[in-house]
Amino acid sequence: MAESYETHAKGIRILPGQWRPHYRFEQIAWVSPPWPSQDYVWLDFPEAIFSSVGLIYLSHVNPDFPVLFPDLPRRPWQTDERGISYERTLPDGLAFGGSVRPGDGSTVALSFHILNGSGRPIENIMLQTCAYLRGIKEFSDFTLANKFVHLPQSGWLPFDQAEGRQEPGSFHLGWRGGLPSADLPVMVATSNQAQRLVAMTWYASTFSLVANPDHPCMHADPLIPELGPGQRKEIRGELIFFEGTLEAFGGWFSERWECRA
Repeated sequence: MAESYETHAKGIRILPGQWRPHYRFEQIAWVSPPWPSQDYVWLDFPEAIFSSVGLIYLSHVNPDFPVLFPDLPRRPWQTDERGISYERTLPDGLAFGGSVRPGDGSTVALSFHILNGSGRPIENIMLQTCAYLRGIKEFSDFTLANKFVHLPQSGWLPFDQAEGRQEPGSFHLGWRGGLPSADLPVMVATSNQAQRLVAMTWYASTFSLVANPDHPCMHADPLIPELGPGQRKEIRGELIFFEGTLEAFGGWFSERWECRA
């Protein structure tokens, strides 16, 4: 039997991507899993930046969410042997950027930084970082049944069962808020093909965990509490591909989280 193309498509690949080409200010990264696959997770990086001074940035147009700077130029990804990165400066002097780089074999290192060159303090800087799953078939089911979060009393639950449940956690469930019921700062989507998963985290910077069955996508959204004039903040996270059960991943991630907490 002739080898399939998938046999050769092994290893994490990180590429500058595209989703909606008519939005020239959109920053999309395509990331493949390490196992044989021709498909990609699409990272909207970031999708939005909310703050105390308004919606600083939105990667696309939504009439319900007017932005401070609606007409931004294209900022292409810069590619090197370590992955891809970009930088953007807004008209008021606020600058931000990020990188998507290979991690330790099954992980992808994410970094985001922001510099407040606006001359005014900015608080509650909340990012939406979307992992769009439609382009990767094994995670693309239109459901919340394959999106999991971990609660201290209930353990792993599908997102629709966990949201609204009150348990003594630290990480919120829901768009830009909701109850702080999760005790691990990670959102997980399980495969419909094999015993494996993809997960997203910003570790201690994670504020809320979100899933959308109609998109379908998942978010681990970080928060930067405040940034004074001239201050710069960098946060780090990961996109994680894991082969094994959800319970095995929970043990693996808990150890990783404890080392970083």
